Amino acid sequence: MDIRRCYDLFLTDRKISGCSEPTLRFYEYVIGKFLRYIKENNFDLSVESTHQHILPFFSHLQQQNLSPSTYHTLFRGIRVFTRFLHQEEYVEKEIRLPKVKQPHTTIAPLTPRQMRKVLHSFNPNTHLGLRNYTIVRLFLDTGMRLGELSRLQLNELNLEDGFVMVHGKGGRDRYVPIGREMVKCLWRYMKRRALIDVNFSPHLFLTEQGKPLTSRAIQLVFKRLGKKINLDGVRLSPHTLRHSFALAYIENGGDPFSLQRILGHTNQETTSKYVNMARTNVKSQHSKYSPGERLG
Repeated sequence: MDIRRCYDLFLTDRKISGCSEPTLRFYEYVIGKFLRYIKENNFDLSVESTHQHILPFFSHLQQQNLSPSTYHTLFRGIRVFTRFLHQEEYVEKEIRLPKVKQPHTTIAPLTPRQMRKVLHSFNPNTHLGLRNYTIVRLFLDTGMRLGELSRLQLNELNLEDGFVMVHGKGGRDRYVPIGREMVKCLWRYMKRRALIDVNFSPHLFLTEQGKPLTSRAIQLVFKRLGKKINLDGVRLSPHTLRHSFALAYIENGGDPFSLQRILGHTNQETTSKYVNMARTNVKSQHSKYSPGERLG
């Protein structure tokens, strides 16, 4: 079978499995890059020959001076594709990939002081100011992903009980709690939102013209905000706020198991990095329970 046919089947399989549009674009980019490499070098396009092209392809990538993070990202995409080929029996044997270590990345979250600085930068007396303030506060109160927040609809909010339904990765839905201050903020925004919602849009966050606010538009909000305020080298983005929420949650006494459910992580390994980073909580626990503190 032609590997390009397998590629089409793979994308269809991902769509049916519930992958988001950004994830599908990621696979299109990574595997498309691999297929172009095969075609440009006039290699055999049969799927049975895929294993022969893997090492030369990664050697080709190494010559492009890619960052370790980009190189590992490409590796992850190819790994998913080759596993699909083997699981669906398009290739007889599992395709071996080179060992690529995940690069260590330092998470630079916002401090509570920086969080307050961001929130105080908005004018809540205008539609845009209140909307953007609500968006930032919701990121900080729930740790949602950008795509999850941008897709929120009015009927997914339960302000009375303090929950919001979030549509996560892979079609996995979850209920995420929101605090009392967040409930008040959302209600204030929704009352102002009603003034511009002439088309009765189901989407929670709208532009001034009453159209749904896209992920790209939210990213632009953060880009402008980052230029407006100085956060001492911290990159302001929805992902930074997700990290900031998670770390603050642990440092304030939250447990990693409830954090895993709130963030929508499929395993504890991803969540555990925040436990390792939580200096404040570890320090207080050490002061309470260290035997050395009780020796006098």
